[in-house]
Amino acid sequence: MKRVFEILALLPTMFLLLSCEGNGPTPGPGPDPGKEDVLTPPEEVKSANVFVVDMFSTLEDDGDFFAMRDVASAAQHIAGQSGKRPLIYMFDRADFKVGKSHPLNKLSYTANIYQLFAQHEPTSADVTKGTAMATQYPVNLYDGLAEDGAYMSGLTISAPLTTATPVCIYTSRIRSLDQMKQIYDAKSMKLLNDGVIVALVDNAIKAEVVKYVEQTMSLRAATYGSGDTKLDLLVVVPPAYVCRSIESGTTINLPYYRVSIEKWLWE
Repeated sequence: MKRVFEILALLPTMFLLLSCEGNGPTPGPGPDPGKEDVLTPPEEVKSANVFVVDMFSTLEDDGDFFAMRDVASAAQHIAGQSGKRPLIYMFDRADFKVGKSHPLNKLSYTANIYQLFAQHEPTSADVTKGTAMATQYPVNLYDGLAEDGAYMSGLTISAPLTTATPVCIYTSRIRSLDQMKQIYDAKSMKLLNDGVIVALVDNAIKAEVVKYVEQTMSLRAATYGSGDTKLDLLVVVPPAYVCRSIESGTTINLPYYRVSIEKWLWE
């Protein structure tokens, strides 16, 4: 059964655990009577302050995503978006192969996108496994990490909210708790401010990773998947942001997950 777990880790005096099933969060235990819980997001969603990320994945780590799928279907998906378009489209296991043109090179012409390849692990003799990232928004800055087995890449985009807001959106593949610790050591200040992670985590270690995000990193986390999949989607956001929903969809034979994130707290 698919489920979404959302965890709110508060700085540094309070923690609130929220759990939900389906596509949207449901409120957890309320704050203690008489205390002002200033870091609890309101139930009402302000859509003008929501941005969207589409993650394409089978959640199975079952080979190159485009080995049996046409990148033209991805172009069709992007062209069909209206209104507030996703800030970024991510394609898990759209691997880079030595001596071959990457599928997103074609997409960059047909869909007018900027692209980034986020490496997952050390390069082998003929392939680099990773996630391809595509956006139609101007990229202000690229950022990344490759340290002690931890890989994470992201790009900063000015999100069109009520106020134009720079957000750095990262992706990664989390296979061990140590990788998450490396990410925290290297990027903790960025993640507390304007860094968002939309990643995939091994199902077997998901609970450990979420607990670490809550108790050590002091961030909010949401996951989406099932006990039958090897991977779960993992969303990590700063306290001033909240993951409002994760919804599954399919374009032709391209499965994807739409992540909606709201910046709810402003200085």
